[in-house]
Amino acid sequence: MELDEVARLAAAQGEVTGVLAAESAGGEPSYLVAFGADDDREWLLLDAAAQPVADRPRVREVSSLVAMCELAAEAAGAGDDARVASPAYLDAVGTAELAASMGVVEAFVAEVEARYKLPLR
Repeated sequence: MELDEVARLAAAQGEVTGVLAAESAGGEPSYLVAFGADDDREWLLLDAAAQPVADRPRVREVSSLVAMCELAAEAAGAGDDARVASPAYLDAVGTAELAASMGVVEAFVAEVEARYKLPLR
């Protein structure tokens, strides 16, 4: 599914300000969607069919993967290039220094959980 289509479908939940694509180690696509900005930002994970996900472990897995890939891309100088956050991407551009950024990753995951649009189970 294209990111603009995911954004269009997610807009039923509020003003979409970003869509981050991810693919789990098992190859399952999903989309971490941001609504609003700054202190008002909320998050929602959509599955491959653009359906909301309320499974806490899956939300944690995808948000961790997205954060690690964003940090790896930044360290590699990839900037805003389009990418799918995945273990394969981390293998390609990740470095040993990425482990030093785990505090940033955990902070992002905590934000996603705290500002999640649905109750997590």
